[in-house]
Amino acid sequence: MRFRDNAVGGGRALNTSVGEVLGGRYRVENRLGSGGMAVVYRAEDAVLGRTVALKTLHRHYAEHDTFRKRFKQEARAMASLDHENVVKVYDISQEGDVPFIVAECVEGRDLGAMLSERGGGLSEEFTRRVVSQLLQGLSYAHRRGIIHRDIKPSNILLTPEGTVKVADFGIARIVEEEAAEEPGEIVGSARYMSPEQLQGKEATPRSDIYSVGIVLYHCLTGSPPFSGDLRSLVQQQLHEVPDSPRSLNRKVSYHMESVVLRALSKDPAHRYPSARAMLEDLEAEAPTEVVPQTLGIPRRTIMRRRSRVAPVLISLLAVITAVAGITLAAVGLGYVNNPLGQSAQDLLSRAVQAEMDPVEAPKTPEDSSVVEASDQVAGGDPENLVPVPNVDAYYDYWAEQTLVNSGFEVKVVREYRDGYANRGVTWDTKPAVGSMAPDGSTVTIYATPKDLYQPNL
Repeated sequence: MRFRDNAVGGGRALNTSVGEVLGGRYRVENRLGSGGMAVVYRAEDAVLGRTVALKTLHRHYAEHDTFRKRFKQEARAMASLDHENVVKVYDISQEGDVPFIVAECVEGRDLGAMLSERGGGLSEEFTRRVVSQLLQGLSYAHRRGIIHRDIKPSNILLTPEGTVKVADFGIARIVEEEAAEEPGEIVGSARYMSPEQLQGKEATPRSDIYSVGIVLYHCLTGSPPFSGDLRSLVQQQLHEVPDSPRSLNRKVSYHMESVVLRALSKDPAHRYPSARAMLEDLEAEAPTEVVPQTLGIPRRTIMRRRSRVAPVLISLLAVITAVAGITLAAVGLGYVNNPLGQSAQDLLSRAVQAEMDPVEAPKTPEDSSVVEASDQVAGGDPENLVPVPNVDAYYDYWAEQTLVNSGFEVKVVREYRDGYANRGVTWDTKPAVGSMAPDGSTVTIYATPKDLYQPNL
């Protein structure tokens, strides 16, 4: 088994300079940074007039077929993702023999730099908000069959507006291209890598969850749970149990500690079954003013939480209102000690997505929006019509269960579809999503064939 840590430098970078035009349209402005596999430049797209980031392989790697295939895989993986919390890829081009990716240029800072400057841990509330957005981006990618495999602070970007973006799916592996990698080779950062990856086993969504657990631990305590040279790190990840977060930082809540330790279970079966499940647990004890950010949790879950605290809130509101009306407004601000600065902190605190991505969680009739009467099935009794839930990009078994829960019979048709992995992923329904259909009628699911491994999320 071979191990290649991303911290190791590559060879010579693509020879370029400020003002040079790459790929016939991208004018280089400056160099943003360099990693183990690639160099990143800031450039201007001369055609569209926008600022972009160019990520190009070190020439040392570009000379090898394996790494060129992995680089193209990164472009394919990232280009298929369109989510607020994932860095967007616009194009893939080539300069001579060296390929490069054209991606969204994110203004802001990465979490790794923030932790280095901070020295100690970040506040629990700030950490919760950052990791919640990280999990939303990962949940979106996982449902499309894409595993990041290298989650670490330097790959987590924060914009001045408070949006978190997951960067560098550079070693994300789509199962259909698994043969492109050399058997037994491990690529990633050992400090944040799951035990199964270090053993050369197949990475799964739960591998990313382990890495998120280490990021959480690092943010809350000021350092990762394991450190040392490469050989020592591997042994610790495989066999040692980390110190409890609260033993290092008494400000960490018991609930947050339980979330971290579950994510860091050595056995993948003992971790959260999905990024969505971890997100729900992470936010389960969040202050009530943060509830609007739980956009991925079904409305019925949020309503149950509110119902449990409603009597207390009613009494509290009565007292607060009697003392001072302005106090109520102050309670909802949720200020946090934020190394980004006060203005960025305020923006992050208010960074709330208004709608749940339809892919992020199965919908039931109670979650569905009301459809206008003009969209109803002709001749049907309005009282017996049910909206067809959105199951786009769900795995077939999940889509089928969602439709059955909504009262429909289900028929599955297998067809290949560009942009969807060939592992039983739903890409269309008949009747269409959002239309009204009679309760008990049949909805046809169009899903890709199961040519590849289909993880049970």
